[in-house]
Amino acid sequence: MLYLKYLLVYYIKIIMNNYRKFLEQDYAEKLAKSESMEYYNGFINKDINFYNNDKELMLKHQRFIKYIYSTFPKYVVHRNIIIYYYKSKKCSITILNKLAISRTSLKRIINDSIEEGWLESRVDSTNKRQVLIYPTKLRLKFWLLYCRNKLNSEIKHKVDKARNKIIEYDEIEKIKQKFNTNIIDKEII
Repeated sequence: MLYLKYLLVYYIKIIMNNYRKFLEQDYAEKLAKSESMEYYNGFINKDINFYNNDKELMLKHQRFIKYIYSTFPKYVVHRNIIIYYYKSKKCSITILNKLAISRTSLKRIINDSIEEGWLESRVDSTNKRQVLIYPTKLRLKFWLLYCRNKLNSEIKHKVDKARNKIIEYDEIEKIKQKFNTNIIDKEII
């Protein structure tokens, strides 16, 4: 009888593990669909309403999007600068040199971006030999536009619901594991 219990529990675990894999696959599919617009179109939104009827902002943003998607190093550099900014960490040229991009390319990307008004550089007050790179207010606006678009796309493709199903499943599994451990301990005693 005890053998049948363990066998049943074993098969239930296999079925539930397959269900977890199904949930992960569903999430991956919805996430890919939500991000596909960005990669196919380079996220060039020509709807002026998206920019609160600010045509100048729309044109600047479109120029920026074309720029960062023109080469992978440009995308990586700009993405890292935003990441460092929001993590409240200093982003220096020395740090960006670790991105496996040639120093010449990196210097050109930073200088072009400073000229366009997307980045600014400042000398580090604690280390005068170090130059820090920061996004400008315009670049931060572009990031917020990107985030808004990404959120709308995730909502449209129901990424949040797929993610929440995985979270719920994992929470139930944790509770179930505690319950199974308690039952096994009682049966052994």
